[in-house]
This record gives sequence, structure tokens and C-alpha cells, in this order.
Amino acid sequence: MSKNDDDICRMILLCLLLFLMVKPISGLGLSRYSYRDEYKAACTSTLKIVLQPSGTTDCKGNKVTFSTGTEGGTGKIHYLWKRKRPTDSTFSEFGAADSVKLPVYNIGVGKEAPQGTLYQVIVSDQTGMLISESALLTVNEITAIAPAGVAVYTVDEGTSLAFSVLTSGNAPLLYQWIKKFGTNDWRNLVDNQSILGSQEAQLRLTSLSVADSGIYKVRVSFPTANGNQCAETSSITRTIHVKQVADTIAPNFISPVNKLMTLCPEDILQAAWDEPLAAIQPAPTSFCTLHKNNDLFDLPDSIFHDNVTPPSELILHWGIRSGKAPFDPVADVAGNLLDDRKGQISLHPEDIDLNGSEESCSTYMIVFWLEDLAGNLTEEAQRYRIEISISQRPLIVSKF
Repeated sequence: MSKNDDDICRMILLCLLLFLMVKPISGLGLSRYSYRDEYKAACTSTLKIVLQPSGTTDCKGNKVTFSTGTEGGTGKIHYLWKRKRPTDSTFSEFGAADSVKLPVYNIGVGKEAPQGTLYQVIVSDQTGMLISESALLTVNEITAIAPAGVAVYTVDEGTSLAFSVLTSGNAPLLYQWIKKFGTNDWRNLVDNQSILGSQEAQLRLTSLSVADSGIYKVRVSFPTANGNQCAETSSITRTIHVKQVADTIAPNFISPVNKLMTLCPEDILQAAWDEPLAAIQPAPTSFCTLHKNNDLFDLPDSIFHDNVTPPSELILHWGIRSGKAPFDPVADVAGNLLDDRKGQISLHPEDIDLNGSEESCSTYMIVFWLEDLAGNLTEEAQRYRIEISISQRPLIVSKF
């Protein structure tokens, strides 16, 4: 309010006072006096806040801007921004004066713009002032990696660890755990037999090996108030040192169920009636062939287990032996004994013939066992077996 307007208001008040002091009493023959409040409008503000500051959400370290807008008012409009942090008892002045916008830098960093801070603006003209609504600052940020308090882990091979990321603000959209492979060389982790939750809030590392030693952290993507996304890579890390230990425990299979399979089931060849018996009389024996590209007996490493060596690094052994004592190894077409081979049967370079018998069904045994990096072999009683029966093709005993 200007000095002239102050003087006008003082004059009006003085006139009112004099009027009341000299107002004539009815019936005494004195005239009545009336007045008009010529300057009432000059003392009433028309200022309005038409744009209230609104809450906003963004990632730690980013810049956000609060805005306001007004209409009406008398003379110059003044703006005074204030804030109230979660630890403050009242609002206090903040930012540059007389601006419709308030930029806030490095949100969530230090104590200047923490999560949950409130912002408001006081707008005034020559006749009065207005206080805006409060706007809430939400900071999307990584607050901790649990368990807290331990940044470096030194563990033996075979140990399992789990880490969970804690956040504030909006619920995250995406998680990605990463590992350091060199200077500024951080790579995304991918789930496998020993890593679970590489894209979840909790990372689970099972049966750690020396190769799992390193530094780990997480990247999180959040939604923002304007419908976009922002990402933060944690400055919090977890360092793992895996010590090699003497391994004397043999690997094994997870819940194996030994199988009994029949190959080449009996079948009767059909022929036309006018064909001679010799044309339809098969030999009484038969054989079956395991083709070199047959994956029927391949085993997934998801059923492999060892206390130290990761499942993907265990060596699979296999052999084919006769199904009756003395359980001699079977030879392939080239005469090589099919015993203690490494890898999968489907990777064998030649077809494998399993012969039938002239008297009855023949049986074979395919045996699987594992070897870990320490050279331990699956114990005999825990080896996985598939018993194969080769059926004899029948003789024709009558004709019509």
C-alpha cells in the first residue's frame, strides 16, 4: 500500500470519528448529515492465486521447479517462497524473492532438499497478502542395501549370500543388479544356476565360487509425477571375497529317479497275402540305435549339485554297460568302450547300436555321474541310472 493510500484511509477514519462526535440528536431541530465511503474500493485487494504450487517427484540429485500464478492485485506483486523440511518446526524463507518459479537443485542430496520437504509461496500487493497451498517434494532414491552395516564379505566357497535394496518415494519400476569387471566397466547380472533375482529387489547368490568375487551394486528405475521415468545407480556397494577351500564332498544329482525304458517295442510286420512266408518272416533278434543327435538321455544341469562348484561347471560322465553281471562296458561301432565318457550322449560322434537277444529281451544300463573342480566323483550309490530293455521281435508261428 502506498503512502497516498495510507493518507486516504486515515482521512476516512478521521471523518467517521468527527461525524460520530457531532451527529445531531433527532428532535432537536438539527439537520442530519450523510456520507459516502469514496475510498473503500482503494483499500480492498483483488489479488488471487490462480496457480497453486503442486507436489512433484523426481530422482535424487535432479532439479525440480515449483511454480505459482496470480491475477488482479494493486501495484507490484511480490513473491516470497518458503520451505519446511521434515526436521523443521516452521516454514522459513527459501530461494530468490519476487519470482513465480522456485528451482530446487540436487534434491535428496545432503540436508537441503530431503524427501518430504514442503514448499509454499506468500504473494502480496499494496493492499494485502495471500499464502499458497503447500507442495510436497517426493524424492525417488536408494536409501540402503540390506543387510546394513557390512560393506565387505569374506566367505568360503559354497557360501550363499542375499542383498536387498531399500528405496523411498514411488515404488520402483525396474531393478538391475550390476557387477564391476574393471575401471568404469559395470555389467548387468543375469540369472543362472548361482544367481537369482538379478532384476528384483533382492539379489540371491548361491554356492559362491572364487569367480564370484567382486563388487556389486544396483540400478533402480522410478516413475515420476509427469509420467516419465528416472534412474539412480546406487553409490552403496557390496564387496565379496570368496576364499578357495579344500573340497572333499562329492557332487550329486538333485532328487534323481532311476528309470526303466523299453526301446524298439514289439511289432508285427504286415504283408500282402500273396507274399511268401520268407518275405514276412523277420529274424528273431533285433537291435536299436541311439543316434548321435539323440538328446533323449541328455541331463539338464538344473539337477546337478555340489557344495562348491557351480552346476554349470560340473563335468558330466556317462557309460553304457550290460544290464547283467558282470556289467561289462558296451563298445560302440568303432570298438571303443562306452564307459567314462564326458559330456552328453548326444555329443557322441557315432551312432550307438544296442543289440537284442535271440532268447529274450536284452537289458543295458546307462550310468551318469558328476565330477567337481576338485576332482571329486559322485559316489557309486548316488549315481543316476537308466535301465534300457531291448525287446525281441517275434517269430511268426502260424500262417493262414
